[in-house]
Amino acid sequence: MVKLEEDEDLLDDYEEEFKEDKPQPLPVYDYKSRRILVWVQERELLQMVEESLAYLLPLATIRITDSEEKAIELSENEEWDTYVVDLMEEHVSTSEFVKMANNNPDVMLVALNYPKLNRENEQNEVYFEPLRKLFDSEGPPSLSQMENQEQI
Repeated sequence: MVKLEEDEDLLDDYEEEFKEDKPQPLPVYDYKSRRILVWVQERELLQMVEESLAYLLPLATIRITDSEEKAIELSENEEWDTYVVDLMEEHVSTSEFVKMANNNPDVMLVALNYPKLNRENEQNEVYFEPLRKLFDSEGPPSLSQMENQEQI
């Protein structure tokens, strides 16, 4: 049997067509430097919001409160880089907490639609990716970041 060079060229062409694509590695998310204060007015959504945000933002420090008074108290007594609210909840958009958050240039205010955060719904993965990008964006520098810059 005689092997022709042309046959090898054809085989190379077919190999290119049938090469298996390597699976893309899953992205690694790490939000351990994020401190997020969440106000959920509707108590029946508390657990679902907490679980969904923990899934969405692994390793982030997330504190959830169910009252505006507690949210204001926590914002005054602890340092946060992000506040999260649902502006569709009754009276949230006109609340003192949202006014305070809007007037604080050191904190990012993120408005989410809490019922859409249900991570049990597989279709929400399409919804989650853009949300992660919100939290990936550089917010105002934290006090510790500013202290680190001063030491350099």
